[in-house]
Amino acid sequence: MSLHIGQAWVVRADGTRLPLARGAAIFVGDRVETAANGHVHMRFIDNAAVSVRPDSVLQVQAYTYDAERPQSNEIRLLVEKGTSRSISGAATDVDKSRFRLNTPIAAIGIRGTDFIVQTDPSGDKASVADGTIVMSPLGGACSAAGLGPCAGAHVRELSAEMGRLMAVVRAGEHATRIVPGDSLNMTAAAANERLQSRGDRSVTALRASGLLAAEPTESEARRGNDAAAAGLLTLASTGANLNRPSSLTGQLIWGHWAIQSAELDRLSVPFSLASLGRHVTVADAETGLFRSNQSVPGELFPASLQGTVEFRLNRATAMFEAGDRSESAAISRSNLTIDFTRRTFATGLDLKSESGVSGELRMAGNVRSDGLFVLREGPIDQRAEQRVAGAISLNGREAGYLFERSAGGGWFRGRTLWGP
Repeated sequence: MSLHIGQAWVVRADGTRLPLARGAAIFVGDRVETAANGHVHMRFIDNAAVSVRPDSVLQVQAYTYDAERPQSNEIRLLVEKGTSRSISGAATDVDKSRFRLNTPIAAIGIRGTDFIVQTDPSGDKASVADGTIVMSPLGGACSAAGLGPCAGAHVRELSAEMGRLMAVVRAGEHATRIVPGDSLNMTAAAANERLQSRGDRSVTALRASGLLAAEPTESEARRGNDAAAAGLLTLASTGANLNRPSSLTGQLIWGHWAIQSAELDRLSVPFSLASLGRHVTVADAETGLFRSNQSVPGELFPASLQGTVEFRLNRATAMFEAGDRSESAAISRSNLTIDFTRRTFATGLDLKSESGVSGELRMAGNVRSDGLFVLREGPIDQRAEQRVAGAISLNGREAGYLFERSAGGGWFRGRTLWGP
C-alpha cells in the first residue's frame, strides 16, 4: 500500500481484521475497508493503482500477472460499497479483456483506462479520466464471475473524449444510461496520489516537463527562501471574486489536464484552449501554467524591462486540505513584487479556510533567465513547508504561480494570476 490517510483495515481471507499502515502488503482475497476519514492507495505488481476513498470497501478477488504469458493475466476487483478509482497497468496492456471491476449490481470492463466508480444502495455511477470503460448491469449473460466487458443491448461505452458524462446503472433497472456528470472528479489530493502512484509512465511529456520545471534547481535549493526580503512585503487587500476563468487573451493561462477541472477550481480552462499559441512553463498534477510563445528571436524579455514592479492579484483559486477533507479558502491580502533589474521576486498571501484555519505565505528569491521562479522551504527529503513555482509573461506585464503552505495540520494549495 503506497498511501494511507485516516482509519483503514484489511480483512484477510480467513476473516482476520487488521489495521492498515503504509507499506502493508495486500493479497488476493483481501478486503480493504476505510472509515469516514480513511483513504488508501494500493500499487500492484504491474504498476496499476487503485484508490479506496472514505467509507468504502474493495475486495481483490483475483490478481495474476505474467509479463511472458499475458494470456494468463487475470484481474478481478469488487467494490462492495463507496468509491474507488482504478488505473490500469501492464497486465492489461496486451489484452484488456483480462480485467473486470464489479459492484453488487454492475460490471465494468476497460479499453485501457483510468476511471472512478461509486456504488451505494441507489445504484452505480462511473466517470472516466482517460480511455474508455464498458458498463453493464449484472444478470443474464453478464456474470460477476466473468472477465472483460459484457456484451448485449444493455451495455454502454463511456470514454474521456465524451466530456463531462457518467455511466449510470440504477438499482432495479436492467440497462446502463449515459447522463451528464456530477462531482466524481478528482480532488487535488487524489490527483497528487494518482501522479505519485502511476509514475512518469502515464504522464505526458508536456505535463512531465512542467512538473520538472516546478522543482527547484540544486542552487535554488541551497539558496532557499530570502526570509528578510519576504518580511519587507506590504500586503494589499484583495478583491473577493478571484476564482474565475483565465482570460483567453492573456499571455498566461492555467489549463487543466483532465477533461474537467477539480471541483473547487474555476480558474483553469481546458488544456486544448490554454495550449493554443502557448507552451507550458510550470505544472502540478492537475494543471499547467501556459505562456505565449516567443515570436521574436533573441532575449526573452525586452531590454527596456527594468526596475521594480508591484503586481495586483487578478485571479486565484485556493483550497485547504486536511486528511480526506477539502474545502475552499479565501485570499484576503496579497502582494507580488518583481525587480526586473536584479531579477528577484517577493510574494505574500494571507489565507483562510472555510472552517477558519489561517495561514501566511511569504517567499522571496531569484527569477531564472527564462522568466520562471521556483522556491521551496523545508527539508529536501520531505514535503515543503511552503513553495511557489511560477512564470512571468514575455512582456513583463503578467505573472502567475502555484503555491503550497502548511497550516493547522493541513495544507493550503492554489494557483494565482497577477497583473500590473
